[in-house]
Amino acid sequence: MGHTLGLGEKIMQEQNVFNNLFVYEMANNHMGDVEHGLKIIRAMKAAGEGIPFRYAVKLQYRQLDTFIHPDYKGRSDIKYVKRFSETRLSESQFKTLKDEIKAQGFVAMCTPFDEPSVDLIVKHGFDIIKIASCSLTDWPLLEAIAKTDKPVLASTAGASFEEIDRVATFFEHRKKPFGLMVCVGEYPTRDENMQLSQIDLFRQRYPEIPVGFSTHESPDNVDAVKIAVAKGAMLFERHVGVPTDKYALNAYSSTPEQVTQWLQAAHKAFSLCGVSGVRREISEKEENDLKGLRRGVFAKNYIKSGAKITLEDVFLAIPPAQD
Repeated sequence: MGHTLGLGEKIMQEQNVFNNLFVYEMANNHMGDVEHGLKIIRAMKAAGEGIPFRYAVKLQYRQLDTFIHPDYKGRSDIKYVKRFSETRLSESQFKTLKDEIKAQGFVAMCTPFDEPSVDLIVKHGFDIIKIASCSLTDWPLLEAIAKTDKPVLASTAGASFEEIDRVATFFEHRKKPFGLMVCVGEYPTRDENMQLSQIDLFRQRYPEIPVGFSTHESPDNVDAVKIAVAKGAMLFERHVGVPTDKYALNAYSSTPEQVTQWLQAAHKAFSLCGVSGVRREISEKEENDLKGLRRGVFAKNYIKSGAKITLEDVFLAIPPAQD
């Protein structure tokens, strides 16, 4: 008879969706141009070819007609009002991008910034919901997300542990597969503000919750991901895009070439770190190398059969055995 998964086992199994997952955050780098968005998705597919991780592409959903206050619509002097308005896509265009994400073999992720967007994420069939740092304490939004059947990731930039504890408890009580992303909300993040040791702190404080690394360092920085791997982060996120004559990239988004370098650095770091949580295997070469350095026990003189041997009768020296 087959084994039926208990609720705890089922949640742990679903948590594996986060393991070694590299998330490509498109954000608004599609520039409101669905063809450009498709180009980014396909470029990211090529960027990770031959590097054996799991990959996701993430979109962001906002219902701009209600998300932007009526008094501020059309304003070009307010950064995000201008950015979001200029990069608007229709529902059908977003669905086109989501379908291409799945067609290219990616995990499909999306960040909702309002409750109607949660409904749209469910309608479009995304695999994982991501909570942005700015929304971590947006409780009406969290309530809507908790009602879905999707695993949830949450970024934590700017949040206190008291706030993070509440959110973690909220999703744990609802038996949601849930992960936390160590994150710095500085765009781009300067090296002196990376604070990568926060990964250690999060893993100690939340031992049952997958902890990842999501931040906004310079796209040329491949050292941060190596350190994050060594500190035990299990999933990773980076803003990505494709620069063209028409569309420039911001200072914290990576080109496909930079993404490949980032992934190669992470892969090297995983190789250097090796296995986790268990004693490593000892190779035959290591055994032989060590054997040659161990002292062997040799008799100083002839010892009769049955005689009692003491330390006075032997000496220790290398090599331990001679042919």
